[in-house]
Amino acid sequence: MDEVQQREAWLRSARAGDRQAFEHLLTPYLPRLYRLAHQLTRDPVDAEDILQDSVIKAFRSFSGFRQEAELYTWLARIVRNTVLDDFKRAVRRYEEAHEVMPEHVEHVTEPRAERDELRGLVRSLVDQLSDKLREPLVLYDLEGYSYEEVAAILDLNLGTVKSRLNRARLALRERIVATPHVLEGYLPLAFAAQPERT
Repeated sequence: MDEVQQREAWLRSARAGDRQAFEHLLTPYLPRLYRLAHQLTRDPVDAEDILQDSVIKAFRSFSGFRQEAELYTWLARIVRNTVLDDFKRAVRRYEEAHEVMPEHVEHVTEPRAERDELRGLVRSLVDQLSDKLREPLVLYDLEGYSYEEVAAILDLNLGTVKSRLNRARLALRERIVATPHVLEGYLPLAFAAQPERT
């Protein structure tokens, strides 16, 4: 049996739930997937957790893999989505922790409190964007990745990334303008000029 036939046999077996066949297919990609997770999380421990969660998700959903995409691309998207889901959970945990802080903790300065409130409000508006607009905005503006890194993670060309990022910012601005007056004073802060990363 040649390599192509062996791979096809592993694919069939893995789709049927064979863990060993799945591991044969997955193993060559693990170093690249770990590097992607580490690039996204910037933390080796978090990257290991993300990779472990992603492998479990991939195995559970492998019966749906139909080879429309390359296997690595399919796996990388699972890693990316796991990171974004983890980021959202972290934001919710952060917001919930601040909601239950003791009332006597009032030493935070007003500008700091206003900035924290702005972040929470803007994040809630970001979550309302479509996936294709939200993802480049989260990765570039919130996570700090370059255009090239965002393009690689989302498997898009640079022009598409820049176009979607521009559309996402416009959509977010529209939502902020349409939000009740509580956000009016924050609008300039939300779109403060940032140095371009290349």
